[in-house]
Amino acid sequence: MDTLATADSRFPGPDSQQAGLTRQQQSAVDHFEGPLLILAGPGSGKTRVITQRMVRLVERGVDPGQILAVTFTNKAAEEMAERVERLVAGRRVAVSTFHRFCARLLRSHAEMIGLRPNYTILDTTDQRQVIRSVLNDLNLDAVHFPPSRLAGRISHAKNNQQSPEDVSSDAQRRVGNPLQEVVAQVYPRYQQFLLKANAVDFDDLLLHVERLLTDNPELRRQLDDRYRFVLVDEYQDTNLVQYSIVRLLSHDHQNLCVTGDPDQSIYGWRGARIDNILRFEQDYPEARVIRLEENFRSTAAILRAADQLISHNRLRKPKSLVTANPEGEPAELLVFPSAREEAHGIASRIHDEVAAGSCRYGDCAVFYRVNSMSRQLELAFSRWGIPYQVIAGVAFYERAEVKDLLAYLRLVENPSDDAAFGRVVNTPPRRIGKVTQAKLKRFANIEQLNLLEAAGQARRAEKLSKPAMTALCRFHELINGLSLTDSGSVAGLLRQVIDQTRYCVGWQKGTSEQEIQRQAVIDELLATASHYDEFAGEERSLAGFLETTSLVAGTDSIDEQAGTVTLMTLHAAKGLEFPTVFVVGVEQNLLPHERSLREDNPRELEEERRLLFVGMTRAISKLALTLTAERDLHGQTRTTIPSEFLGEMQLEIRDHSLWEGHTTPRPPLPDPATAEAADDSPLLTTAASLLNGTAESAHVSQGFAVGMAVRHPRYGLGTVTGVNGFARDRTVTVRFQDADESVSFQSTHCPLQPVGRHAR
Repeated sequence: MDTLATADSRFPGPDSQQAGLTRQQQSAVDHFEGPLLILAGPGSGKTRVITQRMVRLVERGVDPGQILAVTFTNKAAEEMAERVERLVAGRRVAVSTFHRFCARLLRSHAEMIGLRPNYTILDTTDQRQVIRSVLNDLNLDAVHFPPSRLAGRISHAKNNQQSPEDVSSDAQRRVGNPLQEVVAQVYPRYQQFLLKANAVDFDDLLLHVERLLTDNPELRRQLDDRYRFVLVDEYQDTNLVQYSIVRLLSHDHQNLCVTGDPDQSIYGWRGARIDNILRFEQDYPEARVIRLEENFRSTAAILRAADQLISHNRLRKPKSLVTANPEGEPAELLVFPSAREEAHGIASRIHDEVAAGSCRYGDCAVFYRVNSMSRQLELAFSRWGIPYQVIAGVAFYERAEVKDLLAYLRLVENPSDDAAFGRVVNTPPRRIGKVTQAKLKRFANIEQLNLLEAAGQARRAEKLSKPAMTALCRFHELINGLSLTDSGSVAGLLRQVIDQTRYCVGWQKGTSEQEIQRQAVIDELLATASHYDEFAGEERSLAGFLETTSLVAGTDSIDEQAGTVTLMTLHAAKGLEFPTVFVVGVEQNLLPHERSLREDNPRELEEERRLLFVGMTRAISKLALTLTAERDLHGQTRTTIPSEFLGEMQLEIRDHSLWEGHTTPRPPLPDPATAEAADDSPLLTTAASLLNGTAESAHVSQGFAVGMAVRHPRYGLGTVTGVNGFARDRTVTVRFQDADESVSFQSTHCPLQPVGRHAR
């Protein structure tokens, strides 16, 4: 959905379709035929506009079945579908995520690309396990060539529509790149495994549908005619394959409406192309462009800082962020000695404000660039007794118990799923160890059978022992004896799996915390299956349930009613909003991330700036950015440098060095007199003065450290060899690569820039 505490509450109720819309919003809703680009700034009521546009189309006589709305998150899709259904008297409009839409379309036409309709979707863990197996077959070391890294390379290739043959050709051109050469070997074998197992990964869902539409013009025409009006949300996040699918579905009837904001394009690392939205008017010369620039979420002070930041990007569609909201409190920069003091400082502020009644725990969120930064925050919140939830992905579906039981269901639905077979054939233990499984795999390859079929014919495998043959045949009989038809429901089938496999025997009635947690996880999975049965009704299917569990997103786990502080990465924060937001670690090498600096790529750096912009514009009334004098990164304590982005905004700077030295499990509240003294004399200035040393903050002015790599516009790359003095008298000595002698600079008046790594 567009926001966590939805911004739509600021508009008049949705019962009157056109009530409360601005002129620009109304224009977007009323646009009928032809391409439309809606440039929607943060907090501009985008979800409401999309919903009302679908309702308006139905009012104008468009059959709801001819409308397709596609977005990126399950929450957004579910909320839009519910709103539209409520406003058009229960008539259904197709609202879906890209992956869910493609999964269902592919299931209807699977044979056209060599699959069967009962295909299964491999998750990330299964994908890496398959790659590990391929590496083993190739006699390659998974330590030197990590499956996770190979999976990322394969995903990148698929997002760019590269076939195994394309990757192989690329590897031949780039001789001397061992990783690329291994990818070229693994990719085709990985795809062969998927085809044999009647399985797909997440990227295949998109790639297969794009191929389906490209290679079958008649099917493309049928779908184009069926979905005469296509709406795509968050268009700036589409990759090359999604872009192609959208173009193919709106070729004949170009009633394509896309909404998005180039300034919020933050998924380039997973294939998203900002160019897709930037070139929309070139793709559709007749397109109408409507800008939604009024923000209904944030205070004027927050928007002003965010606007100052994002104006430094070049890859964008010019627009201004305006609001009728009050000025509000200035956006702050909080400076701490270390990450520990940073975490306790944030915890203390939240604790004090909740105690004073000015906010609730659920109003607050803390964003960070990388997941590892949550550790200090979690420790501090625990010591202060502050309830919190960490949004770190699909933790429930990563539990071993859940993955095991879902693997059983996958094998029932798709007997060719060798990945599922490998996970559960000896879970719980059946005396079918790795040696037996390896012999079975060789037998299956010789006989051209899937592993479950081979298990059923194990008595023909001469190299297997009799106990192993018996155990494999019994497992085959067990799986063949399970079916949704006999069970009557997915929940019933799941209970049958648990009972007949004796999965819980040995710990089901245990009293240890671990045993209680395991049983709770299984109970939750059963409840999820029951909920699916109830929701799907007569249309329930095992494939449908497995599809639902496969396409769960990390942010789906957010509990909006939990009443807890939310901790999450900046990437996960997209589309949410909170009254109070802290963005921690606004430091060079973190934000912007060292990768964007090391690669010296302006596009990477601009995406990092957009990421901070997204985090800032999640805040409704209070926003604080933080930095520390030193931070532990990659196992080392390093002196930090304030992010270059801080020099692009006006912030209220507060030095919280008073936190230095706290060591008690729950630190005492700061002395009110000290706190008031600090608060009464803030440095209201641009953060550029902080970077130049004029703010006289000892912790910030010590940004350069011996061994740090820097760049000078005249001398080029160099390494810091000495740092001397203090504040305005501080000097930095640098040995440049192309200079015979070292050069010294006064730190407050030198154009040295860190380049993202420490020299060795």
